[in-house]
Amino acid sequence: MLDTWPEFMLHDPVGWANVGRIMADLPEYVLVATDPEGRVVARGFSVPFRMAAEGRGVLPERGWDQVLLWAFSDLRHGREPDTVSAIEITVARDRLGQGISGRMLAAMRENVRRLGFGELLAPVRPSAKSLEPEALIEEYAHRAREADGLPHDPWLRVRIRAGGTVEAVAPASMTVTGGCVLCGRCAEDTSPERHLARSAVRTPRHSRTRRRLRT
Repeated sequence: MLDTWPEFMLHDPVGWANVGRIMADLPEYVLVATDPEGRVVARGFSVPFRMAAEGRGVLPERGWDQVLLWAFSDLRHGREPDTVSAIEITVARDRLGQGISGRMLAAMRENVRRLGFGELLAPVRPSAKSLEPEALIEEYAHRAREADGLPHDPWLRVRIRAGGTVEAVAPASMTVTGGCVLCGRCAEDTSPERHLARSAVRTPRHSRTRRRLRT
């Protein structure tokens, strides 16, 4: 299945160095969805890490990048994980808008539970943020619809409906730098996302509560 991420996000050095390792080193945290013909229509990656390790204990400002680094550092040093973070849920372009992302999130939560963890963290890139390039992510992440109180952003709504809560903004998550050539090639993608951050969403085991659950 082809990547559907914006071009600029494919140049994140932490992602390039580590995401490809998940299938090889942490296969039990990889999920794949197929259609009746066997075609892959979605994939989901997550990683375990030790939040209680020295110097941690709080959600990192570097968000997505930091949990990846923690996960593979812990794997190398043999630290026992106590938390799992979602890394990616990607749906094929021709299957968007069919509720597959929500089903993948539910499957990821169930997999985390099966592996013995009581909580799933999810660094989230709000999917409609690019439509409002001047909006501050701190305001956008907490913006709610008047009709039902759910988040304004559709991807955040998926997480909240699953029982998650927006805990914090990760202001230094997925920081991508590049020269004039890269910036020129990616300008169409990067310009709307210059306030990009990943909002950390804690997804409890039970969708009807927003409290943090521990095992």
